[in-house]
Amino acid sequence: MLILCYGIMKSGSTLAFELVKGMLENVGHPQTRLPDGPVDAARRQNYISSLDEDRIDALLAAIGDRWVAVKTHAGFDDQLFPRLEDLQARRAVQIIASYRDPRDICLSLMDAGAKARARGVPTFAKMRDLDSAVSRVREQLPKFRKWASVNGTLRLNYETVAFASDEAIDLIEHRLNIVCDRAVAKKHAFEEAFTQRNKAKSERFREEFTPSQNAQLLEAFGPFIRDVCERDDQAWFANHRKRVMSRIGAVKSSPA
Repeated sequence: MLILCYGIMKSGSTLAFELVKGMLENVGHPQTRLPDGPVDAARRQNYISSLDEDRIDALLAAIGDRWVAVKTHAGFDDQLFPRLEDLQARRAVQIIASYRDPRDICLSLMDAGAKARARGVPTFAKMRDLDSAVSRVREQLPKFRKWASVNGTLRLNYETVAFASDEAIDLIEHRLNIVCDRAVAKKHAFEEAFTQRNKAKSERFREEFTPSQNAQLLEAFGPFIRDVCERDDQAWFANHRKRVMSRIGAVKSSPA
């Protein structure tokens, strides 16, 4: 099985990925590095920066009958949506989509920007203020919504993974139909793996943003905060799935 661990940038996606890896290792699925090509050559971990039909085929061929987790921040075209649903229904693929309150993602992006500039590295260096962070998050949320709207996707909130890890393990175990040694899996994710954990604090926005900044963020991300972070509203995802499938149908039925 290919376990595709998608995450919004700075949403705790690496922590979720490493938790999944630790659980899989513990139940007898070694997380060996896949060959270059199926995964990105420049990465030490199993990571892909893009996803299409050819990449899916290459990953499935490289994995064979093993269970391997692969991380990504990439989006995908509408036409791949039904293929992912079919693979997920047949248990050839399992998507795990990580997310976080956009207000805390903005803080994490700003932290990453300050560190990048101090070190003289380009990654995240443009994250200089709240406006630049908001712009980056706006680009990310539609990708998450599509991943999370595929039937059978497991959605994992950063707050659950980071601060209620047994609950996150419950969800992962149930979806993958496994039972792991939790202490071993948590030791891997929280102590041994490099997860880019920064302040590792719950709901930082409440203390670190001013009231006017929080108001700005509520205006920018209110529906996502309400429907995803607070309510986990299934209709929010189901409605998006209908729109994607409708777009695919419109393309297929149009004249050549």
